Amino acid sequence: MKLVLLGVILAAAVFGIRWIRRKLRQRKMRASPFVIPPGAIISAAPLLAEDEIALYNLLQLVVQERYLVLAQVPLWSFLAVDAEARARTGILRQIALKRVDFVLIHPGSRRVEYVVQVTHEAPRRDEAESHRIIESVLEAAGIKLMKLQSKKSYSLPDLTARLELTTGD
Repeated sequence: MKLVLLGVILAAAVFGIRWIRRKLRQRKMRASPFVIPPGAIISAAPLLAEDEIALYNLLQLVVQERYLVLAQVPLWSFLAVDAEARARTGILRQIALKRVDFVLIHPGSRRVEYVVQVTHEAPRRDEAESHRIIESVLEAAGIKLMKLQSKKSYSLPDLTARLELTTGD
């Protein structure tokens, strides 16, 4: 019996020490200012690939002044999640690092009406799950999704028709 009691006390002590260390590490991380480590190299990188720039320019021509076109937008930045705390946290955790290729924002309402995703010929395995999450969230939000092939060339009339725009819009 004494051996069991000693084991419980020892386990509680180890657990307590680990908990205190974790809390101290978290406090230390919060208190220290951001510093770029010596030897780290940070430089500007292209935001879009060449084929994506061409698509961006084509989208700008198609939508003209009807929409604002933004590229590489984080999914969480244009969605409002209204749910119970645990469910909201779960949703935000799933969409936290996801971004969409292009968004079309209505200048009057300031809301995203379309998301344009560029699909690649050979997507990675993790991309499929990411695309599934993005599609389900956009559908729930009532935002239209248009998928375009990365290596395919599109004409102005084709994109205009896909976006359901007419010259009178």
